[in-house]
Amino acid sequence: MSYPPPAGQPQPDSPGQPQAAGAYPPPANYPAADAYAQGQVGYQPSQQIPNVPDAPKRPWNVTLVAIIAFLVGLIDVAGGVAALLFRNERQLQIESGLSATNIAISGGLFLIIGAVILLLSFGLFGGSRLSRGVIAFFAVLRIAIAVIGLVLATSMNARGIFIADIAFSTIVLLLLFAGARTKAFFARG
Repeated sequence: MSYPPPAGQPQPDSPGQPQAAGAYPPPANYPAADAYAQGQVGYQPSQQIPNVPDAPKRPWNVTLVAIIAFLVGLIDVAGGVAALLFRNERQLQIESGLSATNIAISGGLFLIIGAVILLLSFGLFGGSRLSRGVIAFFAVLRIAIAVIGLVLATSMNARGIFIADIAFSTIVLLLLFAGARTKAFFARG
């Protein structure tokens, strides 16, 4: 079956008219004339588009850790702002075992870390290895800070918060690196 060439290209001549240069079909003495006549040159409606393998689906644990990271980022930003605003409160200084300056420094760090985690949590949904690595680094950093805070804390409330932070960060690390599907999902990103 022969199809006419697209608009804007030379059109085949009607029977009985002389052929113009570059017209379709090619002249009989042209080497590709036989291939054109057999339908081997030009548009081939039977050509198949090669199958592209599907990207791995996002595992449930990656979705869960991305949502958790988003919430942790929000909590860190709110906690950092609160620490900066209330650094001079005597009760906060007593319960945390830190001076006003140290509370302000900690609040500023939590504000910055929270903002970064908040932004990187969106990268986890797409399988970004950078987001995964940075959030894993911050989870390890949170564990280290919580261990130091656990040693310095003087009240049971503060110790409970630090213990919960250690457990929570450990769960995030486990979810980030659990299973072959998770590895395959981040390998393509």
